[in-house]
Amino acid sequence: MLVVLVVWRHLYARFPFQYDPQYWAAVFPLGMFAACTVEMAHAMSLEFQYPILRYLVWGAMAAWAAAFAGLVRAVVSKEQ
Repeated sequence: MLVVLVVWRHLYARFPFQYDPQYWAAVFPLGMFAACTVEMAHAMSLEFQYPILRYLVWGAMAAWAAAFAGLVRAVVSKEQ
């Protein structure tokens, strides 16, 4: 759903692609969902989920890194 909303916002609705603090409202739950799902799979011995969870965790980390990079870029550009 997150990918669909990003595509709609920036490609269809033509919003400029710039940092917005509200991106953390999407990134944080994504990371928590990934972390909790990994812990649940460990607790319930659901080994078949491990390959899928690896992609979920890397996707959450990529989203967090993108939001953080946008934050750093916004801060640096305001200082100049």
